[in-house]
Amino acid sequence: MSPDALVRQHADLVYRVALRVSGSTDDAADAAQDALVKVWQKIGDVPAERRSAWAARVARNAALDLRRRRSVRPTPGWEEPISDPASADLGPSRHAEVSELRANLERAVDSLDEPYRSILVLREIEGFSYADIADTLSLPLNTLKVYLMRARRRARAALTAAAPDLVP
Repeated sequence: MSPDALVRQHADLVYRVALRVSGSTDDAADAAQDALVKVWQKIGDVPAERRSAWAARVARNAALDLRRRRSVRPTPGWEEPISDPASADLGPSRHAEVSELRANLERAVDSLDEPYRSILVLREIEGFSYADIADTLSLPLNTLKVYLMRARRRARAALTAAAPDLVP
């Protein structure tokens, strides 16, 4: 497969990771562009089974580098909500509840510091395996598991503080 085809295959993942780390569509687009250039240059050297994890790491690092260069923290909330096809079938009141819950979840994840945010995004949103996340973030597997547990606890605490009636 050509480098162009491999980049196209990973472009969505790169953008999603950059968006979740940067918190801004403009910053995500800039970081994704930087990351995709690096991916295009080196993806042929990466074993096929590790390409997704590697591309996610490149995207995360590009977004973090951009944040450091700009020395600003991203604005709370994700600018592009995750689409949920099932919510299209809901009534107006239930749709409003789901939207409110999603917004609270996004704020809870955004409140996490690194590496907790990246770990939670890669595991719960992107569906990466523990091994792929550990590889992406250069963490020992046991450390990753502890950090994921902490990230979940912190996100739950933030969600409980924002909307106590939503958390069982």
